[in-house]
Amino acid sequence: MSSAQRASFPRIVRSRRGHAEAVRRFQALAQRFLEETWERFPQEASEAGLRAFDAELGRNDPATHLAQRRLLAATLPQIEALPDSAFTGDDWLDRRGLLSLLRAELFFNAARERWRTDPQRHVDAAVSSLLLLTIRHAGRLRPVRAALESRLEKIPRFLEEGAACLRRPVPLWSKLAIQSCAGAVEFLRDLGVELARLSDAPATTARRVHEASAAFHNYAAAVARKTPGPADGYAVGRDAFEMLVRERTGLPYSVPEVRALSTDWVTRLSAELAHEARKFGRKKAAQLLEEAAARWTPTAPTLLAEYERLTLQMRERFAAADIVSFPPNEQCRVMLVPKFLRHLIPTAAYCEPGAFSANQTGIFWVNDLGLEAQSSRQRAAELRQHFGIELTCAHEAYPGHHLQFVVQNRHPSGLRRLFKHAIFYEGWTLWCEKMALDLGIIDRPEARLLQLHDALWRAYRIGIDSDLHDRAVTFSGACRRLQEGVGFTAARARADVSWYSAAPTVPMSYLLGRLEVERLHARLVVGEKWTLRQFNDWMLSHGAIPWSWIWHALLHGAPERRR
Repeated sequence: MSSAQRASFPRIVRSRRGHAEAVRRFQALAQRFLEETWERFPQEASEAGLRAFDAELGRNDPATHLAQRRLLAATLPQIEALPDSAFTGDDWLDRRGLLSLLRAELFFNAARERWRTDPQRHVDAAVSSLLLLTIRHAGRLRPVRAALESRLEKIPRFLEEGAACLRRPVPLWSKLAIQSCAGAVEFLRDLGVELARLSDAPATTARRVHEASAAFHNYAAAVARKTPGPADGYAVGRDAFEMLVRERTGLPYSVPEVRALSTDWVTRLSAELAHEARKFGRKKAAQLLEEAAARWTPTAPTLLAEYERLTLQMRERFAAADIVSFPPNEQCRVMLVPKFLRHLIPTAAYCEPGAFSANQTGIFWVNDLGLEAQSSRQRAAELRQHFGIELTCAHEAYPGHHLQFVVQNRHPSGLRRLFKHAIFYEGWTLWCEKMALDLGIIDRPEARLLQLHDALWRAYRIGIDSDLHDRAVTFSGACRRLQEGVGFTAARARADVSWYSAAPTVPMSYLLGRLEVERLHARLVVGEKWTLRQFNDWMLSHGAIPWSWIWHALLHGAPERRR
């Protein structure tokens, strides 16, 4: 690691309250863990916004992954040995969050060996090393041209090492990796045109692009030759899923309890949906939404332009309502999903700026699958999936993911900026959708009907997430649940469940997170008479950690962050 790189490391823990020696010991352990991790995987430091690492792409061989396993295994018991009673408030939250990260990462590195069984993981790392730099410097690539070319030159080695890691890969993930490799070549072709325009040595640039493209072809071929593992190898099993529920959501649920919650909320929301549908006559909710979607067309000339228009509108309306604060110098760009990610990203998604980046521009991805449609009928079917675009904009951009992450990236504790618990950031976004309707910010006649329908989708997700990883449902069976329960197209269902397979506990976190927010709202706004702005700002001030931990900190020593 260069002196410039080491100098770029932030101080990650802010406070020294509580038992001073225990806090200082924690700070030292956390700092060492991050420094060693980012030295081993410099692309992760770059992703966090540390520009000194932008040109680097770490090793991807078994020795590197095993060294990280040893670091995880050594750090976890040292932090566990620090007494919980010595930490309060923000210090307690920092320690609890790092414990969660270490336990989950150790599980995926050691028990599951995802670096051996998940070919998509290596493709994602290689492509993201280029894509994130390209996204964050879109329209002004010249300052990072050299860094991009440096990573291009390292990709053949990175993918060759990744292929050598693979042992009995999960067939579903192999299929996704091969699809992603084909799309990555298209991305490199487009990126190469822009880099060649900026390059002082275009022939060298073209060679690097060609060699990186060939590396993706070779990697896909290597994946196809691997002896596959079991078809349901993505499933982590009941014990591991319950551990991840505790560590990632802060909730104490077992698999049967998760399944029961899903069944209960599917029943409740189905009834609410039917009740709301009766306001429109005798037709069922599904038919009403289908007809409304069929009538809907973008006001703007393209789907992308429509997302851009409504994203700005949501920001303006929430700002006028004065129910949450907007930090200075934030920006959200709306962009189309690249082809190589279309089979993984459902409808729309958000990419947050780096935790330590001076430029807090987030990216709101729009997945227009209709661009690949073979007929006008297929195009219309895919366009209908975007009906309810206002709710999507509130969820992904303002005041949803984008606002949440740019606030988090200003947290005094650098460590807190790195935590990404879906129970928080997805619970917050569904809360944003609810506020948009309750406050009249979205006034489409069918908006409440659609919001209930989407909540029903998230209720199904709770059960599918649990059942998929407990092997109680197959991949195709999970897809059928979404098609039959919430009317997804086959393509959208496959994309959604493909993501579930690689992200246990994240799909269930959406609705469960909103329910946790509603409990806090009942206590603090209804019970203690906080204003809605005070409540929302207080929630966002903690970063993306489980709500139960935030409540613990409120009760045990973080009074200065309450209002």
